Amino acid sequence: MSSSSAPASRVSGAAAANERIRALVDSADGAWPAEAYEVLLLEWAEALHAEVDAAA
Repeated sequence: MSSSSAPASRVSGAAAANERIRALVDSADGAWPAEAYEVLLLEWAEALHAEVDAAA
């Protein structure tokens, strides 16, 4: 049971990071927030990588 809930939480992590990326891009007003964008991309990649590892 816990093995099925762990990937679901990781998917939620990736989805949450993706939503934060979208919000950041949508709120960019003339100046690109490169550092914040890079941090969010790393968070998203880590969450997605954890999901792939859990599925393997």
